[in-house]
Amino acid sequence: MSSKIVDRFVEKAPFAVMTRVLAQDFIGSKLNRIFDDNRELQYDYVATFQAVAATVADVALNFSDNFNQAYKEHKEELEVSRQSFYAKTRGVEPAVSEAIVLHSVERAIEMQEALEFGAWELLPGYRCLSVDGNVLAKSDKRLKVLREVKGAPLPGKVVARFDLQRQVFDRAYVLLDGHSQESTCCDRIVDDLVPKDVLIADRHYCIVPFLTKVAEANGFFAIRQHGRLKGVLLGKRKRIGRISTGVVYQQEMKLSAADDAMTVRRITVELDEPTRDGDQVIHLLTNLPNEIAATVVAELYRHRWEEETAFNVLQMTLTCEHSGVGHPQAATFLFCMSVLAFNLRQTIFAALYATHDDEAVQETSHFHISKNVSDKTEGMLIAITEEEWDELIPSTTRGVASLLEKVARRIDLSAYRKSRRGPKKKKPHRSRNVASSHVSTAKLLWPNRR
Repeated sequence: MSSKIVDRFVEKAPFAVMTRVLAQDFIGSKLNRIFDDNRELQYDYVATFQAVAATVADVALNFSDNFNQAYKEHKEELEVSRQSFYAKTRGVEPAVSEAIVLHSVERAIEMQEALEFGAWELLPGYRCLSVDGNVLAKSDKRLKVLREVKGAPLPGKVVARFDLQRQVFDRAYVLLDGHSQESTCCDRIVDDLVPKDVLIADRHYCIVPFLTKVAEANGFFAIRQHGRLKGVLLGKRKRIGRISTGVVYQQEMKLSAADDAMTVRRITVELDEPTRDGDQVIHLLTNLPNEIAATVVAELYRHRWEEETAFNVLQMTLTCEHSGVGHPQAATFLFCMSVLAFNLRQTIFAALYATHDDEAVQETSHFHISKNVSDKTEGMLIAITEEEWDELIPSTTRGVASLLEKVARRIDLSAYRKSRRGPKKKKPHRSRNVASSHVSTAKLLWPNRR
């Protein structure tokens, strides 16, 4: 790091430097192998998958406003026409997009460990995972099948699993049909569990066969009870104590009236303040051992919001959705590349935790980091050549971690502190407008596919 030019960028654009260092690792040649291992129909010809992914990553990281701009920046390495590049993005299969997320979390965890980042222990002896879905925003009607459609086109949906200890997305389940139910991923979610995993989820996942399969896989759950699941209450409800949001009660419950139905604990929280949906009481179902107090489980469930916060970071500081990308496979590919970018960003936060006080890091704004990256990267890439980057970036994980720590130590985090705002005003209720109903782009493109 002796170059004066590099030193100036480290001083003025530290997060842009760190992002460039990690991008070479996260979006490297390994992506070509991941593509080969997971593709079914698509193939590499001229443009490598790594080059296509790097181009789409420019959009995800806000280096380019859209696919067209990104294509112009990467035209030489792609070596294909604009139309061919678009066709490549539309051909990326769900298994490939999902494998990209898995690759990114593996690299993020390796880097976190090299940085000696200690994962938070929410529940000693268990790994806590949140699961939630994200419906991709409606797209423009650029595809031929959409031009005569009145409803807003939905390009797909992604169900994501979030590691609450490491604060990274570690699985993505792609649903090309925007009308698909999140519950269609339940079997795959169970298949990815290891013993003593704890799934934390909202009531969409309160499905008896799913809860049963989680338990059979030696996993655990803390899931909000859905109104359609009545169950059979056993014994009397007992007051356990208070948490920060209300009073906690506990009662045993059978999931159904069947003799062999699983018995769980139903944990009730009578809230001091209603939820944003107006609920004064929430019920949680869990199969965690009785020695784990109901108050602990109730507090544990509150961490589910951390995944929603991560989704908000994707939407506000990265480009996970783009109205100009309407094809389901291209749209979900972009979303998964933005998840890769998020995991890359969390590696940067691990470097900050390794070199600064925890409180200062927690007050650091994702928005200001993203602004530093998007504003400074273009000039940095002009000033520092690819050959110079190859010389600057170490070839080992430990070497990259050391470089990140050196840059992180020089950052004045007070310049990137979160801005605090007053309470939000409640939005007025809007009646449903039939003319604005949604259509699934996938169903229009592939009407016979199941």
